[in-house]
Amino acid sequence: MKKRTQGCFPWRCSRVVVFALAGSLFLAVWAPAQAQQNTVLMQRRAFTNLMEQAPRPKKEQARRAHVDRAPVELPFHIINYRLLPAVDNFAASGFMGDVSDIRLAGAYAGTRTPGYPCLQVKYAAMGEAGWAGVMWQNPANNWGTVDGGYNLKNAKKLSFWAKGSKGGEVVEFILGGASSVFPDSDGLTTGEIKLTPQWKHYVLDVSNADLSYISSGFGFVLKQPQHPNGCAFYLDEVCYTE
Repeated sequence: MKKRTQGCFPWRCSRVVVFALAGSLFLAVWAPAQAQQNTVLMQRRAFTNLMEQAPRPKKEQARRAHVDRAPVELPFHIINYRLLPAVDNFAASGFMGDVSDIRLAGAYAGTRTPGYPCLQVKYAAMGEAGWAGVMWQNPANNWGTVDGGYNLKNAKKLSFWAKGSKGGEVVEFILGGASSVFPDSDGLTTGEIKLTPQWKHYVLDVSNADLSYISSGFGFVLKQPQHPNGCAFYLDEVCYTE
């Protein structure tokens, strides 16, 4: 009698190889995706106190005339923790991009004036969009769908103080730009600014802009490629002036 050689028959070997390859492929595809999903979900759980991003218009709608408003008195504040009653001209409601990556908090560290807080912005840089930002809106969550806003036509400057937690943080500051049914009359940007670890006063010239109807008074944008490990910066005393 012939002695049977050890090993498997060809058809069994083929099945073993197929199953092994299929298992390897499954792990190669599933494991990174699952790891990424877990990372994003954990980040969302950590920041459950954030406001949800307001839905934007999904299709073009006919623009409508807004109510004419008298020019506001200047200075017109957006952020100023030294004033009472508290400033509420615009609400920090317009979360954009990776909304779960942004956290706003009153900061008692790194303040510009002893005894008064400033605004601290933390960016986690973990979302899929690769960027995030916040707009200060009137009323809250208004992307141009509500007749809100102010007549800021007498303003010549948008003034604010900012500093980075470590220095080198790159932030773009913006105003206006909302479209939809009740669009902002204009939109401007500072371009990307590299912050320093010391407080610095920034002034955006708005004298040539049409600010007769602005519902998005101020905002900022951060990009993930420039902050792969996240970042933090501080804001204080944001206002429109003559």
